[in-house]
Amino acid sequence: MMLRPALKTVRSRPGWRLGLVAAVAASLGFTLLQPASGDAALPTGAPSDTAAADGAEGLGFAVQLGPEQRVIGPTDQGDNPYFSETRNGKLYGYFGTSRTVEWRSKANKRLSHPRVIIDRGLPGKFDDCGAWLNGSIQKYGRHWVAFYHSEGSTGGHGCDPYGKTNVDRMAIVESTNAGLTWRRPNYPNNVVLAGEGATASHGLSNANGGRVVRIGEYLYIFYRTRGERNGASGIHMARALASGFGRPGTWKKYYCTSPVIGTPVCSWNQDGIGGKSTPIGGLSEKSRFVIWNAALNRWIGLDASGKQGFRMFASQVGSGATDDARQYNALFDDHGFPMKWAGSEDVYPLVSTENDKYVDQWGGTVRNARSKQLYAYPSLGGLQGQSCCTGSSFYIYYVKLFPGDKFTKRYLFRREVKVIATDQALNRVELTTYKNRKGKRFSSTEAPKSKSYKRQGAVGYLLAHGEVAGWKQVFDCTRRGDHALYANKCKTGWKPYRRVGFVYPQKTTTASVAVYRCYAKKSHYASSSRGCDGGKREARLGFAMKGF
Repeated sequence: MMLRPALKTVRSRPGWRLGLVAAVAASLGFTLLQPASGDAALPTGAPSDTAAADGAEGLGFAVQLGPEQRVIGPTDQGDNPYFSETRNGKLYGYFGTSRTVEWRSKANKRLSHPRVIIDRGLPGKFDDCGAWLNGSIQKYGRHWVAFYHSEGSTGGHGCDPYGKTNVDRMAIVESTNAGLTWRRPNYPNNVVLAGEGATASHGLSNANGGRVVRIGEYLYIFYRTRGERNGASGIHMARALASGFGRPGTWKKYYCTSPVIGTPVCSWNQDGIGGKSTPIGGLSEKSRFVIWNAALNRWIGLDASGKQGFRMFASQVGSGATDDARQYNALFDDHGFPMKWAGSEDVYPLVSTENDKYVDQWGGTVRNARSKQLYAYPSLGGLQGQSCCTGSSFYIYYVKLFPGDKFTKRYLFRREVKVIATDQALNRVELTTYKNRKGKRFSSTEAPKSKSYKRQGAVGYLLAHGEVAGWKQVFDCTRRGDHALYANKCKTGWKPYRRVGFVYPQKTTTASVAVYRCYAKKSHYASSSRGCDGGKREARLGFAMKGF
């Protein structure tokens, strides 16, 4: 009934200095040469185009990321996955801190006119620390039903998520005027989901971040448990009949017994509040904001972090004659139970290393001048702002902190994504050049912090990950306010800012776009032209790819 793509099993991670090329050279007997001019080191032997193509991912599709687009920031708002919905023909975005804030979305590009639509709960209640919608609005005409992630304090310790004094549940809100105003029905008895052994109001509940989707006659919720309190860590599922609007008492969790001998017995029979549950597997805890992709006939999710890079998770391939059938068959087996997700694609590189303590630093008082990038709250949406589904092109969204910035300076960024169904292409990300009014230029796979820089265009597309033999990492390096790209490692005197992608040392049919490091107006940048667009050519970094 199902097509089962091969799982991706290799996930090698390049180091900050030595990197993948050195590891490949050591294993194959290559010699790394570092020219005195500072040119990139090249292996004396290089894999062919066939070898490069063989390094394509095994999930049956390839991903291309466009440049970063700033949606809003700096702001103190944003600790939920961003999503948007249409009301009376106008698009509204949902993005807040401890509350659900609705914004007017101008041309699906900019946010303005914020208003709180769901506030924190009453003191002492399960949601007194916060209430966030997570893109889970279900529409029954003008009757809209939504489900929010709630946090409440425990034992008089106040609201401190970093100190783990908060407890998490999922609860329901309703609107009778198509989302203009919302109410908590029968509050505080509007909880629909609580962790194993917990009640609607008591216990160390750990069921959070739920994303609800509708398939056929059921509502399904993807939610997270962290494992440190109750229930196994991972992404779990529960379901309720859509005809019951997902109200309290209608949800049943998916759970499999674990006998010492014999086959586990699975069912949808555990109560949504307090019942046991089993992780579905194959989907990371951060990628619970799942969405249907009609181009791939799969559900997809996004995990965005600096320590792991960006990873796009994919369900099994769904077959069937209708959308409902394909969506259902992509998630569930012949018995109606959740299948393990197929795996993930690396679509954007990690900042430095997984063990870099300055990347993804959490805690209101922890971040300082040494802090590096932080990425959080990833989500996906359609090109027209729809949160239900995506196609061959769509957007990924994520909250980002720039190096040295605290949580009062958050940014919401997005990138346009293209996906194609193929095993013969590599995942890639646009290397973009920006320019300000003074003529200074900046090139990277992430946007500059200053709004004074405007996008000039794409130089080429860098390999998005380091799992293909022969490709070498490129770093954005800084010195006295200037940024320059160097292959393999930063030049002496320059400080690594982040890894931006990978280039191939020689021109091939796969990597055919030359990338040069250039200098003009006291700033470094990249160009695909030997003439450096009027500047001075310093070195050729390698070769990038063209776009899809």
